Amino acid sequence: MKTLKKYRWPLTGALLGALIFLLLYGVRVLDPTSVDWILNNPSPDPAQHYLGWELFRRSPVHLPYIGANYNAVYPFRTSVLFTDSLPLAALLFKLLGGILPTRFQYFGWWGLFCYMMQGGLAQAVIARIAGAQPTFGRGDKSKTAIAIIMSPGQTAKLWGSVLGAGVLVLFPALTMRTFAHEALAGTWLVLLALYLWLRSDELMSATRRACLLWGLMGLLCAGIHLYYLPMVGLVLVGYAVRRALQKRGPAAVLLPIAAFCAAALAELFLLGAFAVNFAGYSNGYLSGADYLGLFVPWLAQSWEQNVYMGLGAVLAVVLAIFSAVCNARKAERFFTAHHDWVVAGVVVLVLDLLAAGGNAITVGGKTLFTVPIPQFLMDFWAMFSSCARLAWVAGLLLAVAACGLVLRFWQKGVVPALMLAVCAVAQGWGQCGELFNRWTDYHYYGFRYENKTLLTDPAWENIAASGKYSHLAFASFDFEHDEFWDLVDFAADHGWTSNSFYMAHMDGNLAAVTLPGELNELSADTLYAFIDEDELARNSYDLHYYRLDGILIGSVEPIDGLEEDPAPEVPACTMDLTKSDVDPLFLAADGIVLGMNGEMMTEEWTLFPGRYRVTLTGSGFDHSYIYARYGLINEETYKLDIDFTGIDPNEMTFEFTATEMLHYWRVAVHTLDDANVTVNSVTVEKIV
Repeated sequence: MKTLKKYRWPLTGALLGALIFLLLYGVRVLDPTSVDWILNNPSPDPAQHYLGWELFRRSPVHLPYIGANYNAVYPFRTSVLFTDSLPLAALLFKLLGGILPTRFQYFGWWGLFCYMMQGGLAQAVIARIAGAQPTFGRGDKSKTAIAIIMSPGQTAKLWGSVLGAGVLVLFPALTMRTFAHEALAGTWLVLLALYLWLRSDELMSATRRACLLWGLMGLLCAGIHLYYLPMVGLVLVGYAVRRALQKRGPAAVLLPIAAFCAAALAELFLLGAFAVNFAGYSNGYLSGADYLGLFVPWLAQSWEQNVYMGLGAVLAVVLAIFSAVCNARKAERFFTAHHDWVVAGVVVLVLDLLAAGGNAITVGGKTLFTVPIPQFLMDFWAMFSSCARLAWVAGLLLAVAACGLVLRFWQKGVVPALMLAVCAVAQGWGQCGELFNRWTDYHYYGFRYENKTLLTDPAWENIAASGKYSHLAFASFDFEHDEFWDLVDFAADHGWTSNSFYMAHMDGNLAAVTLPGELNELSADTLYAFIDEDELARNSYDLHYYRLDGILIGSVEPIDGLEEDPAPEVPACTMDLTKSDVDPLFLAADGIVLGMNGEMMTEEWTLFPGRYRVTLTGSGFDHSYIYARYGLINEETYKLDIDFTGIDPNEMTFEFTATEMLHYWRVAVHTLDDANVTVNSVTVEKIV
């Protein structure tokens, strides 16, 4: 009970986080057997995280790589780390796999845990900066406790720190990532690092203890998400800078950094991070942050570059500056007495913003200049290509510091507490649209919790029950179909492997080249899936073909009880024009309209060797230039030699021969003058 009283204020912050989580997401997400709300998410990321775990839980273990996943991208090895399935949780529940139900998810409880940790740690950090120290209660007769109890406004300050925690619980990055990219919702890791740093004189008086605590932080970060390694690492740099200013010696400065890195690297080794196939880290592009984007919400060029700290956090920064000006002498004494903290904090902010900006320095939507970076450094940095996320450290640090300083610079605690209450309300108001959408998604729309699988034919379960199959193989690497996720879910539920999966840091080119080659050696224990354009290749392989729920599947041996799907005389497939890249974008009711200087690139397909016929219908083709191209990502693209066999303003037909696999094949249409060109359909036939 005494311990509970001691930590009642952080627990109050955690309770606030829990209440906000339950208000937004309800309790149904906490049912560990409820997975449909994950699979029904319009984004593929939650399905990736859940199915990555399901494939991993049934994957064999081969030491020393305890985190290796052999069931995703079979027969190659990958890691649970790269499915963003919360590796530490996945390892724990894999040990309990024998007693878990067939379908089991831990992501709902992880979300609740993140909100509680965010609230509890935010309160503790804000109270520390504010100088508000909790006591065991009025029964505590120590001199320190009596002094705090008698200090005017202490209770109000502590309540103010809880209200300030509300600003952090509604931190936009946490809101955006919860149940969208679950591992990245662990922003509390940065707050935990800040808490350890603020209490380092007490908790890390000895270098050995500092190495232990920072080493544990390295294990936590590596076991949750890679991006938290540089984020927490930046806070660790602040700790090291302050130790240097204190003249504690090289060991106190450098050994904790070494312990953090060594612990993280050792865990990553065991998770199989360095021993995976298809690991591609560099895409040659850094998605950096706009520095003003911390304070202005509409400057982000993409969802990944949204680093806005929230209206309430911005207001807290303004109020902190106002408080410092109004209490100038007190502020001056405070900053002078804590100059080492100020210097270290500024170093963290500067380094963080430099790292988050990438090599293009952007302010207010304008790129000021681009820094040339050596290729070896770019290859390393590109491991964190979405580097704008690193600016979350600056946002979190500014938010907690601002809330804490507002409480510290005012003598009477009620006034700053009310200020932070306004900030918390403003933080929620600034996100009211997003928060309302989440409330409706998880409370109002019951379909989110319904089984929406496309695999409704009872024959699927009969196939699984036959025991003939243990592998699922897709003809090509393409996860942008609803059928893909339902098929992988089916395979994972029945302990099968899948030869294709959506991975973080995956070399898409290597996967695109490798996966179709697996059809060269057909196996009786494998069920083959041909989705969308892959149906064009059905005549190239000696399989028994069946169609279930509109999905074409193939088997080396006949499947009992099923009628084979008749082979079409000429396999044909129509492209989805809504997936085209169009500039300028104009989608008509029945197709795409291109005006002056307009261009269209269809979706990307994988075509197997053979002879093809492509037919475009629409109007104005006599004012257009049409061609076909292919080529791997970030590599040279090639135009195909095509033969036009039909030329008409309303219909164009061309043929070509593919002597090898064509990866990322597309049809392009460009306008030649100011006449409109309309594309209503693009149909591809495999004629030989």
